[in-house]
Amino acid sequence: MERPERSEKDDAQKAKLIFVSLAVVVAVLLVWSFVSANNAKKERDAARIESETLKQDNAKLEQLLKEQNVVIDDLKKKVQVCESKAKKPAKKAPARKTTKSKKTK
Repeated sequence: MERPERSEKDDAQKAKLIFVSLAVVVAVLLVWSFVSANNAKKERDAARIESETLKQDNAKLEQLLKEQNVVIDDLKKKVQVCESKAKKPAKKAPARKTTKSKKTK
């Protein structure tokens, strides 16, 4: 049997080392990509929840604004009624004559 030469053994070991190194790099990149994807998914879910919360808050605030506008309109109408009543000339009551009793000396 022939023995492989020393340079052939070294070449085979170098090839194995390169292959293993590439496998490790690929494995690290794969793990890193899974971790990054998981973090991105968590952030996306948190953003969705916040978005839904903000939509609900917006709807509540819109309803509150509508209610406040109705109240303001009612108050404006009352103010107009009061102003129209104040502008109408009020009927003057007949002046009462006051009689003073004279003091006797």
